[in-house]
Amino acid sequence: MRFETDITDHCNLNCAGCNHFSPLAEERCVDVDAFEKDFARLSELTKRKTENIDLMGGEPLLHPRLPELLVIARKYFDGTINIVTNGLLLTRMPDSFWKSCGDNNITVKVTSYPVRIDRHAIRQLAKKHKVRLKIRRQINNVHTWCRLPKDIQGRQDINENFKLCVVSNFCIFLRDGKLATCCLPLIADRFNKYFHQNMLRTAKNDYVDIYGVKNIGEILDFLCKPIPFCRYCKIKDWEVGVEWGVSKKHIAEWIDTESTHGDNESTRVC
Repeated sequence: MRFETDITDHCNLNCAGCNHFSPLAEERCVDVDAFEKDFARLSELTKRKTENIDLMGGEPLLHPRLPELLVIARKYFDGTINIVTNGLLLTRMPDSFWKSCGDNNITVKVTSYPVRIDRHAIRQLAKKHKVRLKIRRQINNVHTWCRLPKDIQGRQDINENFKLCVVSNFCIFLRDGKLATCCLPLIADRFNKYFHQNMLRTAKNDYVDIYGVKNIGEILDFLCKPIPFCRYCKIKDWEVGVEWGVSKKHIAEWIDTESTHGDNESTRVC
């Protein structure tokens, strides 16, 4: 099993069309006690066995108690654990962060964006503290970005979407004691709240409660099937290699504006 979780909702980069709706999110850092409770429960269910855990955001380096979270994550799991960051803050992180990464065998993974970071200084810091570092390379010297438009009418075929989606069962998402096959059903409230409309509706059968199951088999059985929320994604229109930019917080960054049937008010940012 592999999963990811947002330890912060907000970000310091705010990419246009961010699939985690981070530009629209209010400032929030995961509660340390709640984080430990969820990790302890998943550790119990999986018997500590995971292939990969990604601690994400938002921007995870914005969490003020990040070193503690790394200790907790390693306390409960033996597999690969990564901090997935845009790298902007790495050269300003205190030694306590780097020490916690080193002591707990945490990999720092830097995603490539068209922003300036001091890669040499970051590599030196990682080397000094004996931390495994992965900096994602640009493909053909181009910063690639993708956009997954949403159909707010929910008219898409959930079975077809689930089969075609590159995220399903690869980016299993944990939030507040719930697991879903991707992040979207568990963070749709960010989108809805910002635009003051309940466009992307999450149902109880869009996720599984990790405290309401008896064993990992129940979770895996749930995750191998499409969920009602799959009806919102226009998988066949997934755009890869689009031009990256900073979000203007306009709804057209996330949805197919044709699905609003020309309702200009619904596409206006308040």
